Amino acid sequence: MGGLTIIKHVRVFDGQAISGPKTVVIEGSSIGDDALADDPDPSAAVVVDGTGCTLLPGLIDCHVHIRDEAQLAACATYGVTTVCDMACMPPEKYRKLRATKGPTTWLSSSLPAYEENSRHGKLFKFTGVTPDHAVHDTDEAAKFVQDRIDEGVDYIKVIADFPGHDQAVLDKIQVEAKKHGKMTVAHTAQYVAFECGVQAGFNILTHVPMDKVIDDNIVGKMASQKTVAVPTLSMMQRMAESWVMWGISWISGHSSNFQIALDSVAAMHKAGVPILAGTDANNSGVFTIVPGQSLHHELELLVSAGLTPIEALKAATSLAAQHFNLHDRGRIAPGLRADLVLVEGKPDEDITATQRISRVWSGGEEASVSAVQRGTGLGSCALM
Repeated sequence: MGGLTIIKHVRVFDGQAISGPKTVVIEGSSIGDDALADDPDPSAAVVVDGTGCTLLPGLIDCHVHIRDEAQLAACATYGVTTVCDMACMPPEKYRKLRATKGPTTWLSSSLPAYEENSRHGKLFKFTGVTPDHAVHDTDEAAKFVQDRIDEGVDYIKVIADFPGHDQAVLDKIQVEAKKHGKMTVAHTAQYVAFECGVQAGFNILTHVPMDKVIDDNIVGKMASQKTVAVPTLSMMQRMAESWVMWGISWISGHSSNFQIALDSVAAMHKAGVPILAGTDANNSGVFTIVPGQSLHHELELLVSAGLTPIEALKAATSLAAQHFNLHDRGRIAPGLRADLVLVEGKPDEDITATQRISRVWSGGEEASVSAVQRGTGLGSCALM
């Protein structure tokens, strides 16, 4: 049996609800049975006093773009122990991050499916991605999916730009991914693209339009076909406030309004569409969002859009794990992976309490928490 960490007198958000104060045990890399805390060997157990604190499952960011191994590891210092990368290229970078061992679990799609003359297609040319990687028709759609399967990706990512792929190409990608048992995640940042993504039946739509509020027909179809949303409100807010997007909107005649994004999230939430937390954290230099740190702001924005603090916490824990097929995490229960975050205060009442981080464990190993992130409000989550 591995060493024990015993967290006592702590409120617990187990991925569904709040309970406690109670005791939670970490046994090796997993969450252990509470009975292990009854008579532990003092020489083999670390005891943490969780008075005044809440224990959360490790947080999951459902939309990131990680630069390198160091940035990936740094996510855990913010309590983000799992990230879902939504485009990783070139292939050498994908293979390098895939082989990385550290405190943050990395999932990825590798190269996304994109249309050569779309906005992303034009941008990708500046990153060294050659046009032969683009998907031009339904035949290439099938080959694209097979190539990603051969790479061992966790899911298939699609850039549903407008203008971009024909609906037939989007439909084919979904059909081929389903044939291989892979879920799909589609970039849908404009109303028309969002509508096309719903029509294709993609499993998860990431981003939310800022040009028009999603109407009842689209929301109803999402609910009926169990489409999941990752609105990335952090990115939508950053874009809405950017002078770059203001210039593009002025030239194109299509304005971007962050309130539209909030209203669309509210409409999906009201209809019962699952909402997951994702930031679109990236290193673009234009719309840069810091991985790890930004997820806490995303939770605030989800609450602003109408989710309760408990629902926002679920969006970054149990719901995220459920919809990304991570059955070993996202909840606090015996036998599950010991990805845990101890925060000062009550994030189920005040979502900003997630930012007051006291301790983080990843797979049972304690991760470093820098002074910038470490909670300073109560100072009561201490080693006993």
